[in-house]
Amino acid sequence: MTHSRSHLPAPMARTDTAAAAEKADLLSHDAPAITTAHAAELARDIYGITGTVSTLSAEKDANFRVQLDDGTQVLLKVTNAAEDRGVTDMQTAALMHLALIDPTLPVPRVHQTLAGAASEVITGPIGQTHVVRLLSFLEGTVLSSAEAGDDMHRDAGALQARLLRGLRGFFHPAAGHFLQWDIKQAHRLRPILGAVTDDALRDRLTALLDRFDSDIAPRLPGLRAQVVHNDFNPHNLLVDGPRARRITGIIDFGDMVHTALACDLAVACSYQIAAGPDPLAHIGQMIAGFHAVTPLEPEELALLPDLIRLRHATTLCVGSWRAQRYPQNAAYILRNVEASRRGLAVLDRIGTDRAVESFRAATERQEGSAT
Repeated sequence: MTHSRSHLPAPMARTDTAAAAEKADLLSHDAPAITTAHAAELARDIYGITGTVSTLSAEKDANFRVQLDDGTQVLLKVTNAAEDRGVTDMQTAALMHLALIDPTLPVPRVHQTLAGAASEVITGPIGQTHVVRLLSFLEGTVLSSAEAGDDMHRDAGALQARLLRGLRGFFHPAAGHFLQWDIKQAHRLRPILGAVTDDALRDRLTALLDRFDSDIAPRLPGLRAQVVHNDFNPHNLLVDGPRARRITGIIDFGDMVHTALACDLAVACSYQIAAGPDPLAHIGQMIAGFHAVTPLEPEELALLPDLIRLRHATTLCVGSWRAQRYPQNAAYILRNVEASRRGLAVLDRIGTDRAVESFRAATERQEGSAT
């Protein structure tokens, strides 16, 4: 049995943001109480497969690796009961769309149920309903734990552009759902700014949000927009080993949303602030690879430094807010805070004009090498 789509909520007022964020915070809801034995039953009854079942770590869902008798591995995924059913449906539909448009993209493939559906809804042990899906299992080492090869950043940029190109013709009714991690929603961070206890940092973030309201948000509707991955970072990229030579997989489509293409690129770039005398070097390589597949427009390049800053601001605000709510998990929640503070400081030190000049030079070098 397939799941139905839910109606999208009406646009929220800014004063409702904190309440909406709390409702949307899937990590405040327990993961599905599914044991490996229960997972094995689901795999058998819904998909007609048997094998060795093992639990995989996950923040909000219940994920299981199933190794079949022939050695093939698949991923059985039981979604959090709090996740919007329409959003789950969008993620599944997007993966099916990509399989048709660009079968060479290294993304999970959706396996049909015995009834020929893309998923099935079950009632869990405590009466909650969950969507069950079976996906191909992507092998590889997480890029964040590997040593990136010389061309890895350029390859990542090209792969991101390929993924966006594959999603270019895709849409879904849930694509406009509210997601605080969508950079275009930065104005909704204001109600949780108070969670940032460092006065100087809070003032800096306030000024950045003021700039967003006055100068950046009015320009976003003029940019190319589509459904995007929205979390294209080293934790969601798999590579061929500890000394990475090529990317073997793109995982975690849980933050998909319809937003500006430049916002998606900014998310990816925000994780690539390099150490050493040229902190924008890796970003430049990623932009060059992206530009080789999908040429960037002048306005996208012009806004990219501020969009990267806003991603860092989102990490800092949401991280601080969640750490206050879940102090027992504060260390884990705040794991990216120092990197975001550093990224914000680097961009402030370099300045917007110099950063844009650096990004533009990367695209020009790419165009020169292609001729």
